[in-house]
Parts: sequence; C-alpha cells; structure tokens
Amino acid sequence: MAQGYLFLIIALLFNATANILMKLASRRVPPMEGLSLVQKGLALATNYHLVLGLVLFASNILFYVLALKRINLSVAYPIMSSGGFLIISVFSVYYLRETLTTLQIGGIVLIAAGIAMVAYNMS
Repeated sequence: MAQGYLFLIIALLFNATANILMKLASRRVPPMEGLSLVQKGLALATNYHLVLGLVLFASNILFYVLALKRINLSVAYPIMSSGGFLIISVFSVYYLRETLTTLQIGGIVLIAAGIAMVAYNMS
C-alpha cells in the first residue's frame, strides 16, 4: 500500500511540474501567423519547456496507473487533482508573481483540508 502512495506522489509531482512547464513554454511560443505547418512544428519541437512538459505528462500517467493498481480511485483522484492544484497555486504566486484573491486563498485552504480528510485513512 505504501508503494501505491509513493507512485501517487511521483505522479502528482510530475503532473504539477508538467503544467508549470506548459505555462513557461507558452511564454516562448512565437507568433504563428504566416508560418508553415513545418515551421510551426519546429518552433514547438525546439521549445524545451514544452518537450519536457510532455515527457512529464506521459510519465505522470505511468506512475498514476501504478498507483491506481494499489489505491482506490476515490482516494487517489482527489489527492492527485487537488494536490496538483495546491502545488501549482503556490508556484504561480511565488515564482510567476500571479495574485490570488482572498476568496481564492480561502478555497485553497478548503482544498488542503479536503486532501487531509481524504488522505486521513491511508493506513
């Protein structure tokens, strides 16, 4: 069972990091107007944030499947989705300098409490 949660944590970290990399990749995408399909493909294929993000998304799926083999979906999915949301929110505020409203911060606190309640019976 503990191995399942290890796989879930790895999947969660890969998923959150992949999403962050997609945001960073979006900053490096040049205007695509007037470019041929090949030029567009090359512009995206040479965007290392995008490529690494795609690799992490694929890796996330593999670890998530391994986690689901050992953990109930009703536990794994809430941890996976809300845990990723928390990681991405913190990163967005501290590194991307995005702002959160008081209502959004309250929602994040409720999500964290929800993760704790879902994960409480992990033994």
